[in-house]
Amino acid sequence: MSQALREVRESPFFEVMYEEVGPGGPEKDPTGIFELMAEEGFPLSERLKEAYFPYRYKALHWRAADHDVPLFGEFNVMNIDSSSEVRLPVKDFAWEKSDEKLLSELSILDDISRGGGGQLATMRFLPGVSSPEIWFLDRFHTFVRLDLDYRDYLDNLVITKGVTGWQYLFADVPLGAREYDSTLESLRAMLQVLPDHFPDYDYEPLAARLEARL
Repeated sequence: MSQALREVRESPFFEVMYEEVGPGGPEKDPTGIFELMAEEGFPLSERLKEAYFPYRYKALHWRAADHDVPLFGEFNVMNIDSSSEVRLPVKDFAWEKSDEKLLSELSILDDISRGGGGQLATMRFLPGVSSPEIWFLDRFHTFVRLDLDYRDYLDNLVITKGVTGWQYLFADVPLGAREYDSTLESLRAMLQVLPDHFPDYDYEPLAARLEARL
């Protein structure tokens, strides 16, 4: 995540509107955290342990420096231990009574609300499961499970820089439908612009995912 913050901050393409890093530090040894989570019934896989970052959260909100380019992005992503402790406010998202059980099992991973979209990425910690499910929520399309794990989520944040709506590339949704018009515009702008500014990243898999959802 430090990489994403640095790359956005140093690129003349971006205008950073907000940036913050929560408490913690590189000297923090997470071994005890992983042991405690295992004792509480959440034994993380080695893959997820390797993705741990030693700050409670890292946040960034940006827009294209050229205001004629319709591209915005943000994240306020928590490390996996902190996320497990922050429960989703069910009353804000439970449109149907039948949704309440699932929503009560979700914890906030990424609060994407600074730009006014009211979106959240969440994790579903289930007892004995070593890799929590990832669910994406917003107040317009309710919620959908993502084809990602925690480590994948962080990896794709680095690639996309948190471009608005990138999570839908990993969801079973029809991005060609009218209700996703603004999301589709954002994703197309991302795939047109970011490869030129960040040639070290491979954006072809994301382009293929977009095409598959049209």
